[in-house]
Amino acid sequence: MDELITLEGASQSEQIIGSHDFCNFSNITHHEHDEQSIRIVWWSNVAVLPIIALIGLACNLLNMAVLTSNKTARRIPSWNLLIALAICDSLFLIFATLDVTPLSIPSLAFSTSFNHFYSRVVLYIRTLASTFYKSSVLIVVAFNVERYLCVVCPLNSHRWCTSRNSKNAIATAIFVSFLCSIQWPLAYNTIRCFESNSNEYYYVILMSTNRALQIYYRTMDYVSLFAFNVLPIIALLYMNSRIIFTLRRVVDEDSRRDEETKLSDGLIQNETHNNRTMRANAMLFAVVFMLFFCVGPQAPARLLFDIYGQYHPTAILYVCLSQQLVFLNASLNFCLYCVVSKRYRTLMKQTLKKFLHTLEGVDRPFQISLKQTKSSSAHVTSLEDPQANLIQNV
Repeated sequence: MDELITLEGASQSEQIIGSHDFCNFSNITHHEHDEQSIRIVWWSNVAVLPIIALIGLACNLLNMAVLTSNKTARRIPSWNLLIALAICDSLFLIFATLDVTPLSIPSLAFSTSFNHFYSRVVLYIRTLASTFYKSSVLIVVAFNVERYLCVVCPLNSHRWCTSRNSKNAIATAIFVSFLCSIQWPLAYNTIRCFESNSNEYYYVILMSTNRALQIYYRTMDYVSLFAFNVLPIIALLYMNSRIIFTLRRVVDEDSRRDEETKLSDGLIQNETHNNRTMRANAMLFAVVFMLFFCVGPQAPARLLFDIYGQYHPTAILYVCLSQQLVFLNASLNFCLYCVVSKRYRTLMKQTLKKFLHTLEGVDRPFQISLKQTKSSSAHVTSLEDPQANLIQNV
């Protein structure tokens, strides 16, 4: 069975085929994929995307462990946003993989029992995947807005950059993202169709024949394309440019003040300020570049589907690449927003040491028992020593 629609958060694609009371596969499958396109889709959906998802889940789980297991981690600015970003990215990777991978596995795609179950839940899976994808984009924007206020408007930032406002921003991002993703179960219907070659009935997902729902879906499609792909890139480019100019102006003023006062360590301070500014600029440019590189291609992908159609090999190849970039974005947010911080790297080392120490504590009683069997005196001492006896009981 062909996959008629793909992940909206990754490809922004759909096929509008009116549903009918009587459905036959010969009426809806007018296109056939060539072998090369089938191989590209299989390698992308079954091999590449799950691997990226597993790596991203591991990174985001490590991120959540670091941010929640250390009390000092809660002092990190934007702690709530970082936790929410890791959770949304992880949930997106899970639901997006469940959306795109099963139908690319022939044993599952042609299984009638799996088809009857999967066709009833896939629209809701796609809605959740789209919701968490869009929530992740909005949280990234909120993260940069908070940084923008702290750097450009430091006198008023304490009123806006609060834990309560961060939680409100997270809740608003999830709610708005859900409203912009609910069109999937509303505009599509699950129809029972007969497949003449196997003489079996399968369920397929087709666009509703209701004209109002079709217009609603098209409208939400283009609204999502602009609000969650184009607009965030423009907003981040503007905010980070202002931040860079502000930091540069502060460094120049500090350097001028050092020269005027003729401090003995003025050269060292100037070099230190320049190094910090270069690291900050590199970080800010990386934010814009990653969002542009990973999320930006969704707009051209949507245009390719309008120009070439869903079954054109060029559109299929571009959609596979854009899906991989979206998965990569959800996996790299951990590295970009956390690993670049020296303070966070210290916390991550402490978390890993605690984890290794816990593993050593589990293996230690077994090692002690082996040593005690080799020496009877050591065994007697361990029985008489309450502390050693406590270790054995553990």
